[in-house]
Amino acid sequence: MKKYRLSNSHFKTRLFMGISVLLITLALAVSLIFSVTSVSSTIDAEKLSALGLTQRIAMQVDNLYEQMNIAATSITKNSTLKSIVTELNTKDPSETVEYMSWLEQERTIQKLLVNMMFSPIISNVILYSRDPQYFYYTGTYLNDSQHIQAVLSADTTADSFRDKTVIYRGPSQNPWLTSSQTVLSVQRNFSDSRVTEGTVVSVQVPYRELEELCTQASFEGEKEIFLLDGNGEILYPADPDFSLLPQKQYKEILEGIGEGKTACYTFPYSYFSSPNENTGFTTVLISNNKAVQRQIKSYVISTVLVVLAALLVTLGIVFCILSVITKPLNQLIDSVDALSKDSDAKLQIPPGSLDEFKILRSSLDQMVKNLKLSLEKNYELQIRESNASLAALQAQIDPHFLYNALNSISAASEIYGSEMTTIMCQEFSSMMQYVTSSKQTVTLAEELRHTENYLNFMKLSNEDNFSYTLETEPELYTLTVPKMCIQPLVENSFKHGFKSTLPPWSISVVCRCAPENQFEIIISDNGCGFTEEMIRSVTEMPLTFHGVEINGLGLNNTFSRMSLLYKGNFKYSIENLNPGSRITLKGVILNVDCDCC
Repeated sequence: MKKYRLSNSHFKTRLFMGISVLLITLALAVSLIFSVTSVSSTIDAEKLSALGLTQRIAMQVDNLYEQMNIAATSITKNSTLKSIVTELNTKDPSETVEYMSWLEQERTIQKLLVNMMFSPIISNVILYSRDPQYFYYTGTYLNDSQHIQAVLSADTTADSFRDKTVIYRGPSQNPWLTSSQTVLSVQRNFSDSRVTEGTVVSVQVPYRELEELCTQASFEGEKEIFLLDGNGEILYPADPDFSLLPQKQYKEILEGIGEGKTACYTFPYSYFSSPNENTGFTTVLISNNKAVQRQIKSYVISTVLVVLAALLVTLGIVFCILSVITKPLNQLIDSVDALSKDSDAKLQIPPGSLDEFKILRSSLDQMVKNLKLSLEKNYELQIRESNASLAALQAQIDPHFLYNALNSISAASEIYGSEMTTIMCQEFSSMMQYVTSSKQTVTLAEELRHTENYLNFMKLSNEDNFSYTLETEPELYTLTVPKMCIQPLVENSFKHGFKSTLPPWSISVVCRCAPENQFEIIISDNGCGFTEEMIRSVTEMPLTFHGVEINGLGLNNTFSRMSLLYKGNFKYSIENLNPGSRITLKGVILNVDCDCC
């Protein structure tokens, strides 16, 4: 198998490419969503703006015609003018000529018409009748009498009032002039009387007034207003210039309006129509949507540029982060390689594979194999060391116990005499047989029996000043424990706990099963308890057996032997009560089935 070294970071490259694909996909999705949203919002805003503009212009056109209608109505309602018109229509022909001559001389009708011109936009007010023939006007000077007579004879406006009282006319040529003049007009008749129903009042406004309403600077080359009559014919502009859209699209728009479609929006063009309530006309706003197209194009380009810039910055940041993250990985691979037992051995990597994690896994596998070999070589040494530590700890038990027991017998002999000394010596003999045995482990029953002998021994020397209780669940009698693991803890109560406490004294030993196949041994007394320093020194001691300093039995000694026997599956705790203290030993049951667990 060839040996390879990592020459470049293929993992970082693949990870960067994967993240790049993800970010690019997200960027495209965001761009698409934002573009669609922006386009939709732009189109909605354009529709709302165009519809509002169409309705506003339609209202202004209605207002323009309404001013003309008000002027015409006021003329037909004027009592003086009505009496004059009645005279003109009822006199004999011979009297009518004389009366008309007088009216012309006094300019009576002209003055009345001038007084009825409420709006400054009105260019001319005309009062005429085909039969009898008369024609009065104010405003534009009409001097071609022959032309006027010809138009008057051919006029059929009075016939149109049979089913209506007012006629609204769109932009058209002024019929009373021989020259070209485009005007808007509203016509009414004196319809409240059969005598005057043939008399017509016509109010005219210059075409430019409508043109100013329907033309705006913002329309240039992009929008235009059309005014249609009830038959869908174009009234405004007077001379349509179909250059904003192709002829085919104008035809589609007019057909759509004729079919009742008030609005239509497509990408090439759009139109919005609004009916004129008073005149019966229809105002139509037509657009080639160039402004919207420019705005949409601007939105799309801006979105793409912003997203692209953000994407490049993000990819740069990701690349820097990946460089920082993968650098320790490469360093770890080098470190693992350096930890090889054989300094000449290199990582064995399959050909063509330069994957950091594969390299790391291969290296760790190699390290595990080497560690297993080392563990196998050192296992016997560890066992021997542990046995030696246990033997050293056990060796300290005999002189320690012997020293304490002899001190107790000596003290009792001085106080109680030889009889008590004899009993204590017998008890001491029994305990020495247990202590001097060669066993390193015993059953819990044996340890408790020895502990009870010790407690009886101490009770003989203290009479009524001391009492004790022993409680054990039968299931734990055969539990294997280190020899002298409970009695030294009980002895600690006499050595430290009762030293500064007045009797009576008491000690309790409880052995019971615990959940999860465990046992608990609880030793408690009513002494003075442990100092905080002592608790801290014991609980913070690491339970290890390499270099243990043996200072006699003590708590550390007992805890170390228990942990050694149970191979780390052992816990202990020390706590002060009020009064007294409690020591709890807890471990896994090795050789007994406990029904209560």
